[in-house]
Amino acid sequence: MNFLKLLPFFCVVLFTIAQRLDHPKCPNGVKYIYIGPKLGWQAIGWAWTTESSKVHNITMDVDFATVPLNDTTFIGSLKMLHFHRLRTPGNEERWNVIYEILFPIQDPLPHFTKIHLNGAELCDDHEKAHTDFQPDVVRLHMEYNDFLREQRFTAKLIKRPEPKPVPLNTMQDQQTSSENLGCGKVDLSNIYVPLVLEGTTIQRGTWPWLVSVYSYSKLRLGFRCGATLVSRKLVVTAAHCFFDIYKRRVKTEDVIVILGQYNLKRPHDTGSEIVYPDSVNIHPNYGKRNSIDSDIAVVVLTEAIRFTTYIRPACLWNETESKESIVGHKGFSAGWGRDENGNFFTELPKQIEIPVVSDEECLRSHEAFPKITSEVTFCAGWRNGSEGPCNGDSGGPLIFDREGRWTLRGVVSTSLSTDGSNTCNLNEYVVFTDVAKFRQWIISFSDEDYKF
Repeated sequence: MNFLKLLPFFCVVLFTIAQRLDHPKCPNGVKYIYIGPKLGWQAIGWAWTTESSKVHNITMDVDFATVPLNDTTFIGSLKMLHFHRLRTPGNEERWNVIYEILFPIQDPLPHFTKIHLNGAELCDDHEKAHTDFQPDVVRLHMEYNDFLREQRFTAKLIKRPEPKPVPLNTMQDQQTSSENLGCGKVDLSNIYVPLVLEGTTIQRGTWPWLVSVYSYSKLRLGFRCGATLVSRKLVVTAAHCFFDIYKRRVKTEDVIVILGQYNLKRPHDTGSEIVYPDSVNIHPNYGKRNSIDSDIAVVVLTEAIRFTTYIRPACLWNETESKESIVGHKGFSAGWGRDENGNFFTELPKQIEIPVVSDEECLRSHEAFPKITSEVTFCAGWRNGSEGPCNGDSGGPLIFDREGRWTLRGVVSTSLSTDGSNTCNLNEYVVFTDVAKFRQWIISFSDEDYKF
């Protein structure tokens, strides 16, 4: 009998479907590009002139909305990068414009409300992208003379609403409430949906410890895995998330972590925070006994983050390491992985409640499991073909309610695949890395004065 193929949940076609950060309302006009930790994010636009003949004078106007600016020393810039004759997708010869936009606020990224080239509309969307703040609106204007190779640029604030006064005690109460909840608690003072939505799309804020991990390959930014925030600086995920399909290690500088993300198509949403790793630490035993043994990694962030309604830590397991203590118990897992319609990733995260089974039951269920399990893994799932973590859910959490606090016990690691495909086989159990076996190793990366 042939073994079903081992299938780490990190999708093997990641880089063929990896997404750039398209602007939500101007996907054909401008894209967000991450340059690196020092330069951060910028926008690159591509456009065609309406004229087929040479045009020496180019004018562009760009409006964008951003969160209120405390410092207006720099409010943005617009620069021509290339101007040359090319064939359009419709096989016409036109003049192509490539331009660069820099902006003052990196998180959240701005919302472009208008882009005009020589008076022609490339993008016009005055509907606010964010409804929970009154934005400042910046206008960038650029004139480019191709004959002289000269360009002029101006920037000005064209809209700055009067701030609405918020009672100081209200602001302090909200911050204190979110900061003092401790780990494994949802901030129900600002959201009202409990964590009991089995098998459905979860509401924003009910999984504030759920983290998304992205990485760059060349200029393409791709979603790789889910992960779990466990402190102000530590994120726990799967080790295999940081290796490409050729088993090459992904560089730390190419990794981006987004806290508080809800919609996978909107990584720059208000309430989310784009952060960068100081280090990505793969467990030293990863892959030594079998291809996925000790499949766990700790991402250390460059700076301690502030907890909010949408960004909160789960608790680390601090009880017995015995797997028998959780056998028969149900835990919750969530992520943006493959859904029942065959989509590789879902736009919004979904959660499922699944039971843990004994090692004996897991090993008896299929002849492949003795090769991919060990004393630092456990199995869980329904084996009903439809419910459970799948492709794209790698690195995500399996959490349990322990005395009213949601506590991390498992990391989504691998499953068996359906014959002849790269799709997870939910007729078999899912393998999780047992976080309890790695608690001391995880804590070793924390600041000395921080307590879980």
